[in-house]
Amino acid sequence: MKLIFQGAEAKIYFDGEKIIKERVSKNYREEELDKFLRKSRTRKEAKLLSDVKRIGIKVPILFETEQFRLEMEFIDGVKLKKLLDKANCGKFCKKMGEGVSKMHIIDIIHGDLTTSNIIVKNNELYFIDFGLGVETKNLEQKAADLLNLYQNFRSIHYELDCWKYFLEGYKNEETAKILDVFEKMLKRRRYI
Repeated sequence: MKLIFQGAEAKIYFDGEKIIKERVSKNYREEELDKFLRKSRTRKEAKLLSDVKRIGIKVPILFETEQFRLEMEFIDGVKLKKLLDKANCGKFCKKMGEGVSKMHIIDIIHGDLTTSNIIVKNNELYFIDFGLGVETKNLEQKAADLLNLYQNFRSIHYELDCWKYFLEGYKNEETAKILDVFEKMLKRRRYI
């Protein structure tokens, strides 16, 4: 088992054809609270992966869930962040928009929507890392999901028309209210 990434909340290991995500203990938290938070966040992430997969969005297959640990399929592909260019931007960003739209319609937000959390394998997009995701009907939270992605596009992929193509896939009657809130949120941020 090889450690491949360590974030604030979890360590990610590669083990053959599996990824193991283990939520790490926080010494500054009271022990019982720490266990409760790690356990509930692990369960929540497993549920979100399952719910999103059910509506046809590609995510890693979940093999096993333990108290503080998820074992899931290793997606042998390339992060969209490294792959995105002028030739494929339209296709991938539109597909991404379609996927995020489906999630928001069933009241799931990813929580860390960036091109680093999408893997491309055989021209298909796989959404990964739902550790900050939540179930919510709140339009502001859904708009904040979009704002995070918008800022990611502007800072990392500034030379591409990512947002334009993303909207082609995302925009529909059911997401119109979310986009209205997003536009208001964007205006507030511009003048702060």
